[in-house]
Amino acid sequence: MSKVSVVITTYNRAQFLQRAIQSVLQAGSDVEVVVVDDCSTDETPDVCSQLGRIRYVRLTANKGLAHARNVGIAESSSEFIAFLDDDDLRLPDSLDKQLNRMTADDRIALCYGRALIGDARRQLPTGEIYPTECPQGDVFWLLLEDNFIPMPSVLARKSTLLDAGGFNTSLSLVEDWDMWLRISERFLVTAVEEPVAIYRKANVGSDQMCSDSSALCKQALRVQQMALARTRAQTAARTKRRQVRTRLRTRAYRILMTEATNLIHNGNAESARSRLREAFQFCPFRTLMSGRMPWLFIK
Repeated sequence: MSKVSVVITTYNRAQFLQRAIQSVLQAGSDVEVVVVDDCSTDETPDVCSQLGRIRYVRLTANKGLAHARNVGIAESSSEFIAFLDDDDLRLPDSLDKQLNRMTADDRIALCYGRALIGDARRQLPTGEIYPTECPQGDVFWLLLEDNFIPMPSVLARKSTLLDAGGFNTSLSLVEDWDMWLRISERFLVTAVEEPVAIYRKANVGSDQMCSDSSALCKQALRVQQMALARTRAQTAARTKRRQVRTRLRTRAYRILMTEATNLIHNGNAESARSRLREAFQFCPFRTLMSGRMPWLFIK
């Protein structure tokens, strides 16, 4: 039995998959690679058939990331599980470093690290690093405001993932944040300070689910509301719950306003109007304070 199982979910990205697998094999000294193919229609099966040292699981129907990750958890044989999307990369020896951190304290359910942000086309580091800080310990309330745990940086105990009920298959986006929140409600989280992965940055043409910022923000609000409805948040002061809601809404507003500004500069007035409308849905009070709707003045 390997020390760590890495679940790589993939769908129609054969051009990235082989590099992702190779990065995992260099990330740990005793690693099982479980590739879950979410019913790809490209040459993914052929690519996997030519690769050794992997366990290939092909699904008969495309049911999304959460379902594919749950299948990977069930198929894995290790006590510790990491996750990688097919267009992200693991950095050398990163899994061994995180495993050492987790095995030193049985109370730790999850270990994460920083991710280097890679460009959408070639996955080359852009100079950006996320997150800038790595909170540790009881991170539940901080995590409620913002998901600072990059998916490709996570190493978690399999028992914890199963106890949490797996990833929520009703979520098409930010299902990872939902899982980290459910874990952090009950368990401690640790981190390594150095980067452990390369995360491919989304853009409009990168064919990534997270490239739709508006849908991402709306789903994030839903996930936060779900967490706030559970026992730990409900037993806290109302002002604390209000504070985290306000901070998430403000963050979503700023993201969409920044996109609107960039679209204006690029001459895309129609898309800019749409982003502005969506931004003010998160912070409608700002609209009332402004006295007028700014998108009306975009030519």
